[in-house]
Amino acid sequence: MNVTAKIAQFTTGLRYEDIPPQAIATAKVAMLDCLGVALAGSQDEAAAICGQIARQEEAKAEASVIGQGFKTSALHAALVNGTAAHALDYDHSFTLMGQPTSPIIPAIVSLGEALGMSGRRLLEAYVVGFEVTGKLALSLKGASEDGWHGPTIVGVFGATAACAKLLQLNAAQVEMAMGIASSMAGGVVANFGTMTKPLHSGLAARNGVLAAKLAQGGFTANAKALESDGGFLGMFYARSKADPKVLEDFGKNLALVTDGIKIKPYACGGLTHVAIDGVLELRAKHGLTADMIETIEADVLKHVAERIVFKVPQTGVQGKFCMNYLLARAIIDGRIGVEVFSEEAVRDANILKLAERVVMRADPSLKTDDPGGRPCRVTIRLKNGQSYTRYAEHAKGSAALPLSDAELKAKFTECARIALSNEAGERAWALIETMEQLEDVRSLAEVLRGEAAIK
Repeated sequence: MNVTAKIAQFTTGLRYEDIPPQAIATAKVAMLDCLGVALAGSQDEAAAICGQIARQEEAKAEASVIGQGFKTSALHAALVNGTAAHALDYDHSFTLMGQPTSPIIPAIVSLGEALGMSGRRLLEAYVVGFEVTGKLALSLKGASEDGWHGPTIVGVFGATAACAKLLQLNAAQVEMAMGIASSMAGGVVANFGTMTKPLHSGLAARNGVLAAKLAQGGFTANAKALESDGGFLGMFYARSKADPKVLEDFGKNLALVTDGIKIKPYACGGLTHVAIDGVLELRAKHGLTADMIETIEADVLKHVAERIVFKVPQTGVQGKFCMNYLLARAIIDGRIGVEVFSEEAVRDANILKLAERVVMRADPSLKTDDPGGRPCRVTIRLKNGQSYTRYAEHAKGSAALPLSDAELKAKFTECARIALSNEAGERAWALIETMEQLEDVRSLAEVLRGEAAIK
């Protein structure tokens, strides 16, 4: 397979004028979602620690650190912004591998500001990065439930290609950048429920900038390091070969159009969302309260049970990957808000009391032919002997059940107000919504930078 050469050809050949309107529209929604979530995530401890390190480095002030009120190098900004974008686990997902595209926007916004790029150039770069990440993820769908984390295992290639597009690298340079990125892939799911999970996105964003800049400077790598026997696919996926048919189709049918994105309505692990939807629906339909409930049972895929591992959350981050906590919250609060993942919130005695009556089971009978489907059966049994069941394969926010424009705006507003004033949040929304008209992305970056809220 000449995968790297195809990526290089696609990256250098794509022009904004050739991108389908649907892809541009989805790219703008992705920008709104990612940058809104990054604003909220900028105040998270993981992003704050990365920001503090960037401050200490005192690097060239060329790119904004979102929500933290200062500028640093494009490399450091990409690291902090990528971590912030994934810190709350609230950023949008792809059909497979969770949020593999999460590094792309932090990388190109950071590098794009340093270069003084237009909004069109950023959208063009995003389409390139999404296509590279999406096609790699789809080609590996048979191995998508392994122990690697999407952002650093395939997202680094998308971030690299997107940054290569911004830097206007030629085909040979793009091949070198891909080869360099092949030695930057990694990230294990054992770190779910810790700060290192969002760091994966930050590392991939930074490495995307770094790989592209190294290639621009003449740095060398194996031009087939992605597909060779001793390269990325050969070493990381030796037992489950990539589907060559998918990899042959770079740029023919854009993944941004055929698969799109899934916007998260809840700031927690996406594998829990179908179950949360089910509990919220049954609660509203039958007027359920905690004191009525004997048990809540969630039958899920084996893959879900292996990733959502915490039974009693000890930290706010663990609460994002604890089905017991999340379903108890859904019953008692009737929603899953950003605020329920504080250290104090996950120790709420009333929530934990109900969480003890939540049971999650891996059910081998649950199957689907849809690569984006996550079948889940929720059963709520009441103390009076009644029970209610709800089965679904797709979560709210997916292509099957998209959020409304009003819901998208409400999510952005909820996130932005954590780091910005209401006026600044509205300004950011307006600039992103009309990104194709921006002559210089620095005007947007200045708003996103905000005040120095974190000292």
